[in-house]
Amino acid sequence: MIQEARPESDEQRERSVRIRFLTWLQKVQFYAYTTLVLVLLALGFLWPRIFISVPAGSHAVMYRFFKGGTVTNRVWPEGLNVIPPWDTLTIYETRLQEKTLEFDVLSEEGLDLGVKVSIRYRPNKEMLGFLHQDIGTEYFNRLIKPEVESHVRRTFGSRPAHEIYSSKRDVLQELGQIPVLGRLEEDGAALSSRPYVVIQELKLVDIDLPVIVEQAIADKYKQEQLMLEYRYKLEREENEAERKRTEAAGIRDYNLIVAKVNPDLLRWRSIDATLELAKSENSKVVVLGGGQGAQMLLNVDAAMGGAPAGAAAAAHDEKPKAEPPAPAPPPAAAPAPPPEPVKP
Repeated sequence: MIQEARPESDEQRERSVRIRFLTWLQKVQFYAYTTLVLVLLALGFLWPRIFISVPAGSHAVMYRFFKGGTVTNRVWPEGLNVIPPWDTLTIYETRLQEKTLEFDVLSEEGLDLGVKVSIRYRPNKEMLGFLHQDIGTEYFNRLIKPEVESHVRRTFGSRPAHEIYSSKRDVLQELGQIPVLGRLEEDGAALSSRPYVVIQELKLVDIDLPVIVEQAIADKYKQEQLMLEYRYKLEREENEAERKRTEAAGIRDYNLIVAKVNPDLLRWRSIDATLELAKSENSKVVVLGGGQGAQMLLNVDAAMGGAPAGAAAAAHDEKPKAEPPAPAPPPAAAPAPPPEPVKP
C-alpha cells in the first residue's frame, strides 16, 4: 500500500510545480507586456523631446536642466540631434530674413509722414546662445523693431519734408548705417560689443507725404518744366536768327558775285530765255532789255497760227554799266522804261 501511494504523490508534486511555473510565467508575461506598453507609450510621448530635427538654414540652442541652463559656447547644427528628454533645444532660423515696417514719423516742420521700410537681417550664429539667454525668440520685436523706428525717426526728424523727397538717396545711405545693440564683453582692459543680430540691408520702400507737400512739389515741378520750355523756345529762336543771318550773308555774297559778271553774258542768257518763251503756244507779250543794252518787244498770238511777230532795236556799241540784279534768280539787269508797242 505504501509503495503504491508514492507515485501518486510524485505526480501531484510535478503537477503542482508545473501549475506554479505556468502561473509565474503568466504573471511575468503580464508584467513584461505591461512594461513594454508603458515603455512604448513613454517613448512615443518623449520622442519629440529626445529626437530633435533641426531644419535647413537653422541652428539650435541647448538648455540643460541639470547642467547650468543655456549653453552659450556651442550651437547645434542642422539634422537629427538626440538629447535627454529633460533638456530643451530651441531652434533659430539663421537664414537671411526680411520684414516690412510701416509707421509715422515727424519731419523738421512737424509734418506727419508715413514711412514704409524693408529690413533684411539674420542672427549672429556666434552670439546665438547669448541672444537666447538675454533676449529670446522674440528678438525682432524686442530689439530690431525699436532700433529701426528710432533710427528712422531720428534721421527724418532733422530734415524738412521737401529735402526728404528730393534727396532720397542720401536718406537711404543714412538709414543703412543703423546701429545694433550687442553684448558687452571684456577684451583685456577694454570693452567690446558683439552684435546679437546682423542687419544686412535697410531700404526705404515708400514715403506718404501730406497733400499740401505733394501739391507744392507738383507746382514746383510744373514751373521747372515751363522754365525748360521757355529756354528751349529761346534757343530755337536764337538758332533761327542765326540761320537767317547766314542766309542773308549768302544772298549778299551772291549779289556781289553776280554784279561782277560780264553784261554780254547776261544779254545772251536773256535771249535764250526769250527763245524758250517764244516756243510756247500761248499768247503773250514779253518785253526784255532796257537801258543801253538790247531791247526786244515780242508779241506772240496763238490764234494766228503761232507765228511770232516783233521788232528788236539795234544794240549800241558801248557797253552799258551793269547794275546789280534783284536778289531772286534768274539774274537780269534793271529794266528800263518799255518802248511803245508795235502793232502787228
